[in-house]
Amino acid sequence: MFAWSRKVGGDLMVSAGSAVLRENLEVRAPIFQGLQVIVSLNSRLKGGVDGYAPFDIEESGAYFVLCTGEHDGLDRFEANVLQRHVRIGIDADVAERSGFSLDLVARSGGRRLHSQEVLVLHQPLTSALRAAAMQILYCPFKDGAVRDLFLGAKGMELAAAALARPLAQCPGAGDALPAGEVQRLWRARDLLIARAHEPPSLPELAREAGLNAKKLTAGFRRLFGMSVFEYLQQHRLEEAYRMLSSGGCTVTQVAAHVGYAVAHFSTVFRRRFGISPRDLLR
Repeated sequence: MFAWSRKVGGDLMVSAGSAVLRENLEVRAPIFQGLQVIVSLNSRLKGGVDGYAPFDIEESGAYFVLCTGEHDGLDRFEANVLQRHVRIGIDADVAERSGFSLDLVARSGGRRLHSQEVLVLHQPLTSALRAAAMQILYCPFKDGAVRDLFLGAKGMELAAAALARPLAQCPGAGDALPAGEVQRLWRARDLLIARAHEPPSLPELAREAGLNAKKLTAGFRRLFGMSVFEYLQQHRLEEAYRMLSSGGCTVTQVAAHVGYAVAHFSTVFRRRFGISPRDLLR
């Protein structure tokens, strides 16, 4: 049973752990800002971001976490289960310089576990990933410059192995969105969230963000992996879950806050989370 974390070369955070917990463990901590590549060899836990609905991590695989700004993370580890993982944290600027475009990572395939301000993606575990993760987990060097050199090289190798296929298969991988357009799309997304209770029309949103409706529609899907309407609906429901789970509000109040009639709200909420709003309040 062990866990360790180390900053390598000033640019890379490498951490790893292997444990079987006697009791359930809840860990709350700020989320690393930039790109994280997490290889789960064995895990059973729930992850969460900023109080939104938790998501399950119950299978081996590569998990990509893209975070800008300050956000709070939650991990709830299950007892009596072997938990083994390796985590690589790469600063956003370093990731871009290393060829790991965050725009392309955001548009890559895989299962989306969370896609609000922080994006969490899951990809299957490959033999190359497993091998690189095991070499980091059981690093043969105990300390000093040689250990740092080994972990730095293996950390970048693991990140490259995890991202190579998703980035190669990403639509438009050879034709990334221009930086100015990405900035305007993020502005559109921020405007959408700020006015989620009374959202602007698509032409209004495009005009305020400095885009035309066609570029907004196509670019938004490329950057965020879903349409403007789908993103808005997901944000509303995630916000509703956070409010209901925090207590202090009725279902009617929450539905009104996120812009739904109560009957329709209950239907879409159950479809999204598998539980009714009233059951969550209990």
